[in-house]
Amino acid sequence: MSATLFVTPADQLAGILPAVISGGRPRLADRPTARFLPALHDVTQDPVWIVRDDDAPGYERDGHEVITYPLDWAEQYAGEHWTSHVPYGAGAFLGAFCGREHACRVAEQRGCWAVLLLDDNLRRLAFIVQFRAGVDAAAAGGGLALFADLLAAVTLSTNGHMTGAHLDAIHQTAFRTDLLARTGYPYSLYLERTGPGRPPYCGPTEDDILHAIAWDQPGTTATTLLVPSLRYMKDHGGRTGMRGHYDSTRSVGLQRVAPQASKLTVMSAHANGSGGPRVFHRTRPVRTPKVITDRELYDAACRKVEQLGAQMYAGHRQYRAAKLRERAARAAAGSRR
Repeated sequence: MSATLFVTPADQLAGILPAVISGGRPRLADRPTARFLPALHDVTQDPVWIVRDDDAPGYERDGHEVITYPLDWAEQYAGEHWTSHVPYGAGAFLGAFCGREHACRVAEQRGCWAVLLLDDNLRRLAFIVQFRAGVDAAAAGGGLALFADLLAAVTLSTNGHMTGAHLDAIHQTAFRTDLLARTGYPYSLYLERTGPGRPPYCGPTEDDILHAIAWDQPGTTATTLLVPSLRYMKDHGGRTGMRGHYDSTRSVGLQRVAPQASKLTVMSAHANGSGGPRVFHRTRPVRTPKVITDRELYDAACRKVEQLGAQMYAGHRQYRAAKLRERAARAAAGSRR
């Protein structure tokens, strides 16, 4: 993809470190995010894997740098930033928050202004919708490079300090083509500003939401944003990585740390297949509103979304017309039998 197709200046894109946080998934087959990383070559910094040092020896490599962080440092950091209702103890499940913190520190050491934080189980990227036309539009727009471009453009042109794509599992009633970004809570695929003022990560679970709440503090101008046109799905089929550790207590730490920002609801008798209560959390709206600080860059990103949106909808109409023709042909063939 030519750099001229990006709306974010090339030097700003080159100042982003893409970092995939991973743990407990040594096989590349269990880390589908790897398929999307080549799109970032020659656009951002080279992508890296962030893995704890005791996991790294068995990790299957894909050619990208594997950066490790020490288990003893992780345990010390976890003990100082622990949010679970169960007191921290040696050997406790640490989740991803230590890895996220280490990724930010590596980006800062390398002089990067932002880090693109990625979970290792991203399964599909799409533009506007998760239909075939949306997946094709995302690929045609540059794949993960498209995501980096628009997330960076929004971050640089607003007061957003943590700007994410839209997790498809989070319901959205409608897509507005006139809305490039809105306030919200990023998950799993987001860009974060690094440097002075960045709050530390806390965990072991719901670390991304806790971090967004830490950015969105009274008396500050920072906010957290979502770009609804950028859609992604995660691989929920396995019990590798962190998923095997999730249960009905997953959101308790969030409720303890930020009771004013979250509400817990028990919905049924099962939680993530573990047999306990199925607990959901509902977060309050982000308090600090979005402010556009660079109208030219923001408008350029809006135009890019509108252009890709027009292409996506045109492709979607073509797919639907072809499907209707196929159905009509099958019906006609059946009626002649």
